Amino acid sequence: MLAHHGIPQNAVSLVVREAESDRELLAHQADRPRNPASVIKLLTTIAALELLGPTYEWETRYLLDGKLDSSGRLQGNLVLKGGGDPFLTVERFWSHVLAIRERGVLHVDGNLIIDNTLFNIPAHDRAAFDGKPTRLYNVGPDAALTNFSATRFVIQPLDGRILVFADPPLANLEIENRLSPAEGKCVNRSSGWTFNLVRQDGRVRARFGGNYRPRCGVHSVSRSVLSNNEYTYQLFRHLWESMGGSLNGGYRTGSAPGTARELVAIPSRPLAANVASINKYSNNVMARQLLLTIGSEWRVESGGDTRAAGIEAIAEWLRGVGIDTTGLVIDNGSGLSRVSRISADQIAKLLSVAWHSNWQPEFLSSLSLAALDGTMRKRLRKSSLAGRARIKTGLINGVRSMAGYVHAANGRHYTVAMMIDSDRVNFWNGNQIQDAVLEWVFLHN
Repeated sequence: MLAHHGIPQNAVSLVVREAESDRELLAHQADRPRNPASVIKLLTTIAALELLGPTYEWETRYLLDGKLDSSGRLQGNLVLKGGGDPFLTVERFWSHVLAIRERGVLHVDGNLIIDNTLFNIPAHDRAAFDGKPTRLYNVGPDAALTNFSATRFVIQPLDGRILVFADPPLANLEIENRLSPAEGKCVNRSSGWTFNLVRQDGRVRARFGGNYRPRCGVHSVSRSVLSNNEYTYQLFRHLWESMGGSLNGGYRTGSAPGTARELVAIPSRPLAANVASINKYSNNVMARQLLLTIGSEWRVESGGDTRAAGIEAIAEWLRGVGIDTTGLVIDNGSGLSRVSRISADQIAKLLSVAWHSNWQPEFLSSLSLAALDGTMRKRLRKSSLAGRARIKTGLINGVRSMAGYVHAANGRHYTVAMMIDSDRVNFWNGNQIQDAVLEWVFLHN
């Protein structure tokens, strides 16, 4: 199969071992460090489970910088102190706003102060990786990140018209809808129409044009069109005003004033739930947040580099469990990197540590089930492997990777780690090669 696709064997690393005994079935270039793409998330997540524990929670705090009178008017600023919560979605953020209202704050005369100083990191360039700054996978981490800074644009045919709306509907986002309904069956939801974003005078205009076929039904496209802090402010204002509140000022970032007093602290969902989102759906910014969270917990010197601290904490943990870190480059913990490196042997040993871990159930349940969910939901549907392989996949240009566990026909469990590093590999032929390996492992006796 490799020869058919023009992929040289020296571009492949592969290790297959029995999970319980670590008995090796197959190894090819196991010690060669390669770019693992999103498979590196396995390292970030199992290290987090071991270092922080599955019940670890992030805490977002709200403080009052001013006097709250009996009518519910805050004569001063409201402070949002980010705790690095990687899953502060619209629904969860709405509950935060509700908690503030329940404590008697109805109107804010001043600004929303966004304190995102927990993570000491440089400014993130969303265009640096591949020149596509609005794609969600390029969103950078932030201690006060909300809803992944994502806006979902929804196209919906209704009563002979084509509607377009944004979710959430932020104040400085305008939609220019010039879509027209077109007759005929739906061949491709993404064809026949155009979509582009224009920034002007601090506002963003989303322009839709062309023809959309009603038979295609509801379709959506998600993008990140605002900076993290601007998005958090606009989302807060939208939710706050939707509940009848008022915010007379704008927003600014920086440390919470020393005189500010805490109004409420709201915990996140537990780490184990977030690990599942990271691995099943390969969420890059959540993985970045997790690495930085480890760094913030292990940072010794005040003002130290949070990312570097997280990387060192993980490397120290690896050495503590007997995994040699030679050649390992973690970079940002998400796999969206050209410099990240790990060997198939290191991945296989990591999978073995996870298999024998006290947190094995939490880790295994975070992996995509073949043919059922996550990034593996459309693969191996007609195979006996459906539901019997728990796999994390990875993909960037020139890299296709996978790692995880197979419950084989003989009743035993096997660990699999595979990386292909070649300009001839792509999503489709990479899937074919991976599936062939998984089928072989499943049928092994």
